Amino acid sequence: MLIYFLTVIVLPVLTLGVLGPLLYSRTVSELSAVHTREMVERVTANLELTIRNQEKLLEMLLLNDALQNFFVEEISTEATQRLLDLFLSTAESHPEIAGMIAVTENDRVFSTDLQRILRDPLVTEDWYTLVRNNETEFSLLTRPIGRNLKNNSGIESDEIVSMIKPVNHPDTRDFSGVLMIDLNLDYLEKSFERLSQDDTGFFCILDGNGDFVYAPVNPIVYRINPDWFSNSNQVVEKTINKRGYRFIFTESPYTGWKTIGVYYLEEALQPVRFVQVSALIITVITIALTVTISMIYTSAISKPVMNLLSVMEQAGHGELTVRYDGRSRDEIDELGEGLNMMLDKIEGLLQLVYQEQKSKREAELRIMQQQIKPHFLYNTLDTILWMAEEGASDQIVEVVMALTRLFRIALSQGREIISVEDEIDHVRSYLIIQKSRYEEKFDFEIQCPEELYSLQIQKMILQPLVENAIYHGVKEKSGSGSVRITIESKSGELVLNVTDDGIGISEENLQRIKEGLCHQDHGSDKTAFALYNVNDRIRLTYGENYGITIRSREGEGTVVIIRHPIIADPE
Repeated sequence: MLIYFLTVIVLPVLTLGVLGPLLYSRTVSELSAVHTREMVERVTANLELTIRNQEKLLEMLLLNDALQNFFVEEISTEATQRLLDLFLSTAESHPEIAGMIAVTENDRVFSTDLQRILRDPLVTEDWYTLVRNNETEFSLLTRPIGRNLKNNSGIESDEIVSMIKPVNHPDTRDFSGVLMIDLNLDYLEKSFERLSQDDTGFFCILDGNGDFVYAPVNPIVYRINPDWFSNSNQVVEKTINKRGYRFIFTESPYTGWKTIGVYYLEEALQPVRFVQVSALIITVITIALTVTISMIYTSAISKPVMNLLSVMEQAGHGELTVRYDGRSRDEIDELGEGLNMMLDKIEGLLQLVYQEQKSKREAELRIMQQQIKPHFLYNTLDTILWMAEEGASDQIVEVVMALTRLFRIALSQGREIISVEDEIDHVRSYLIIQKSRYEEKFDFEIQCPEELYSLQIQKMILQPLVENAIYHGVKEKSGSGSVRITIESKSGELVLNVTDDGIGISEENLQRIKEGLCHQDHGSDKTAFALYNVNDRIRLTYGENYGITIRSREGEGTVVIIRHPIIADPE
């Protein structure tokens, strides 16, 4: 009877509950696509209007006499003041402007918000030469990272869009320079954020190179492939994280940017789900009297299974704190309890491994802090003794003071982070002691700009590398050698170089050391312990993007490069 009634009921229910919602879902999907396409076109039009207004602003600025004269010749103090007033009033009336700058062909620069980072000429910059060689009247650069300019307001290069207009001589029409405006992306983003429909629907913008000009912060954005939008088809459907998404995009012929509307297909079909639920309710009411007992049994079995599957899925994605909560005390609950016990053991093992790794690194750090070995101290005292016998009192004072500083900075009141100045003082003290011992065997040089002295750095990362350079490089070389240390800020990082002109490293050993630097498990390889230890400490603290790289050629010397994040003085 159950099979008979289900057969009679299922046929009309399938017609109403499947074919009806299917046709309705197609209509809703088309309407959602039309609505999204209209919004994408509206965003594109608004964006073009914003860029066109800024281009007109550039043209208006170039009509100013003081600015025109600036590109032709040196201007007077009065004209400079007028030009300053022009830039200030423009920036005040246009809050979207992050900075303005005028650059002539002979590298004269005028700006109120931007200044050079280095003294290198701006006319050799990529963005300048691009505009010079470009035949168009207007260029648009998104997120111009790496240029020799910084904003006095602290706005980074990845937070702006640069609009650059070439300037020609009013008489000869020859290229005379450029006028550039930086637009703050925050102002563009505010106009897009309010258009976002829900948590799974949003807009993003790509430039002509496939880089994001604007994108909200969500896990879907970073899985979007720009190659999806390379063809002329303006609708793309992709699956991300097992969920279907529809991308509707259009390209602006004026800016070359692509505006992309993204929405979750299931969200768009939510009204269809209501129809399906209604059909399901009718079906349940119709067959309730005949299948009530079967539904109870089915629910009693399927619900615990689904709960168990849900817990297993979450655990598979790394959520090891989730647990199965069962109340029926049946076989499914026994499986759930077994899963809970397994998760408890896995979580405990992970904690144990983490603690072991942490303890291992702390122990290695303590070993590094004790690198002033007894034989080093003995040799230093022996050096002081023969200096005393020779009557070299000034040298004795210098060595004793260096040894004092070496111990003081090595202890550092238990701190693991010290200033760059202290680290330099520490390694200089070590070099002074070794220099007094080996006399003319080697010379050393330390170069570091004073503005980097206050930055913070991990303690004792230079001394082990310098010790390697002396004992395994310069000392083994016939004749005298040199050790050179340089510290500089480059591309938002602190870069420290230790260079020696010693015997170098063989190709086989160099390859082994490079492989060891890429892995925290170095096995029984103790030949490059100092290198591995310093590298592991930096990577463990600041991530895989930092650490040590090494270059060497046998018979010519070795260069060890440390990449360390820039950490300002907390005071």
